[in-house]
Amino acid sequence: MGKRIWIYLMGLAVTALGIALIILSAAGAGPLDTISVGLTKHFGLTIGIWSIISQVFLAFLTWIIERKRLPVESFIPIIIRSWFLDAWIYIVFNNIDFSASWEMQWLSFMIGVIALGLGIGIYIEAKFPKTPVDGLMIAIHNRFGLSLSISRIIIETSAVLIGFLLGGPVGLGTLIVALTLGRIIQASNHSIKKISNMSV
Repeated sequence: MGKRIWIYLMGLAVTALGIALIILSAAGAGPLDTISVGLTKHFGLTIGIWSIISQVFLAFLTWIIERKRLPVESFIPIIIRSWFLDAWIYIVFNNIDFSASWEMQWLSFMIGVIALGLGIGIYIEAKFPKTPVDGLMIAIHNRFGLSLSISRIIIETSAVLIGFLLGGPVGLGTLIVALTLGRIIQASNHSIKKISNMSV
């Protein structure tokens, strides 16, 4: 159990690092993160707090679609990840301008994408609660008979549209995240599984 908790926290911290680097690079945030940044611009509070609020909304949406119990356990990774996210953005990287040059901008962005995929690949291996967006994807898939891929595209396209309307950082990076993140998650999770099996 202790090892799983360590893997879980490490994965969420690395995930938050990736999100922070992507946002601070100003190259275009991930679809759902554009909403949190846009809300921060308009209403204050931190990006992490808005991330919690928006993900709680997704959990309620999942509850409405599935007509089952509210998946409150999915709040756990969001609260932990958002705490790490705010720590990275407002404390660790507070005085660093990652968009000072295009070289630094895209280097930090690419490191962020890799860290995000790696972190998710790590934390899901701990077999603890997953984030609400994954639950919503499965709920849409089951309720409407759509593929998981189409269900995810619906969620992320909707998020990009809302993020754009809120003035969030929608850009080329947003497209890159959408197209590459899944493969990075799969590759990193496969590697983590192999390491875990070797250590058993």
